[in-house]
Amino acid sequence: INFQYDVNAQNRLSTNDEDFLTGRMFDNAVVGARHRIPISTNFKVAKFFSVSMGGSYEDVWALETYDKRFDEETGKVVTDSISGFDRYNQYNLSASIGTTLYGTFDFGEDKKIQAIRHVMRPSLSYGYAPAFDQFYDEYIDGDGDVVQYSRFQGTLNGAPRLGRSNSLSFSLANTLEAKVRDKDSTKLEPKKVPLLSNFNISTAYNLESDSLRLSPLNVNGGTSLLNNKMSVNFSAGLDPYAIDNN
Repeated sequence: INFQYDVNAQNRLSTNDEDFLTGRMFDNAVVGARHRIPISTNFKVAKFFSVSMGGSYEDVWALETYDKRFDEETGKVVTDSISGFDRYNQYNLSASIGTTLYGTFDFGEDKKIQAIRHVMRPSLSYGYAPAFDQFYDEYIDGDGDVVQYSRFQGTLNGAPRLGRSNSLSFSLANTLEAKVRDKDSTKLEPKKVPLLSNFNISTAYNLESDSLRLSPLNVNGGTSLLNNKMSVNFSAGLDPYAIDNN
C-alpha cells in the first residue's frame, strides 16, 4: 500500500514600487493551503489478473472567501469579502484490472518465417469523483436567471469540483513480432523482427451522461521498417454516433 501526505501553503501577493515594504503591500495578499493524501495499492487476482485501486483526498484551507449578490440599484454583481478561516474537502476513487495474453503461431523451423508471436494487454478501468455542490450558492441576476457560484472562487486554490464523474474506460495494447531464419547461415538462433511495435485501441463510457455516453474509439500504432532505420506511425478516431441532416 502506497500512502503519501503532501501539504502546500502559500501567502501570495502582488505590489508595485510605491507600496513595496509598506503595510499596503499586504492588502491584496492571498493565503491558502492544500492538503493532499493519495492512497494506492495493487495485487493479483486468480494469478493472472493485476488489480490496482486508489483514491485521493484533498482538504483545502482559505483565510478569505467571497460572497456574491446582485445589486438591483446598480444592476451589477457585487462581491463581498468574508474574512475568516474556511475550508472544503474533495476526493476521488479509481480501480483498474488488466492481464497479459500471449499467442504463438508456429510455422516450422524449416520455414523462413518460423513463428509469429502476438501479445495482448487488455485493461479495464473505473473512475468515480462525486460532485461537491454543498459548497456552492446561488443568486438571481438582472435577467432573472439563477447563477451558481462558490464562495471559494477567486481563492488561492480555487473552487471544489461541481460536476460528478463516473466512467469506465477500456484499452487494448498489442505487439506482434516474427521469428525468422537469419540470412547469415553461421547464426544458429533465429532473428526476431517486429511486425507491429504497438497497436493500441481505447475507448470510454460515461455513466453520468444523459446521451452519447460512448467515447470515440481511438486507434494508434507503429512499426519499424528497413532494419529499424524508419519508423511508421498511424492513428485514427472512430466516432460511434452518426449525425444526420437535422
